[in-house]
Amino acid sequence: MKVFVDTGAFIALFVSSERYHSKVSKKYKDYRKQRARLFTSYYILDELFTRLIYDFGKSVAQKAIELLNKSIAKEELKVLDIDEAIFKKSQEALIKFSEHKISFTDATSYVLYKDFALDEIFTLDSDFKKIRTATSLT
Repeated sequence: MKVFVDTGAFIALFVSSERYHSKVSKKYKDYRKQRARLFTSYYILDELFTRLIYDFGKSVAQKAIELLNKSIAKEELKVLDIDEAIFKKSQEALIKFSEHKISFTDATSYVLYKDFALDEIFTLDSDFKKIRTATSLT
């Protein structure tokens, strides 16, 4: 199974006081047991680090960065790049799904999900259902 991890799932995983922390942690453990291949993007990490530093402070952001760097080094998490072709397709997806008011980052996630034939998106964001993607929590 190939799973794309979205910002909200990361936040709930790293911040124990978050509303969905236990639900996300349980699902993450299930993925690990299944030996699911986990993916994310640099755009998601951008969103994540910004939200963590703004909303939870330096120590939470620093701990998350360290944990993610370890996961990347161990090849437990693969970070997908947004090249020029993905960027262009994401612009088209943003316009295509404009009635759902998705973010450009969500548009890039959608394109990566499609282009890399991923099985689902690990997310708390219900917008992904609206744009016809398989999600694990919404």
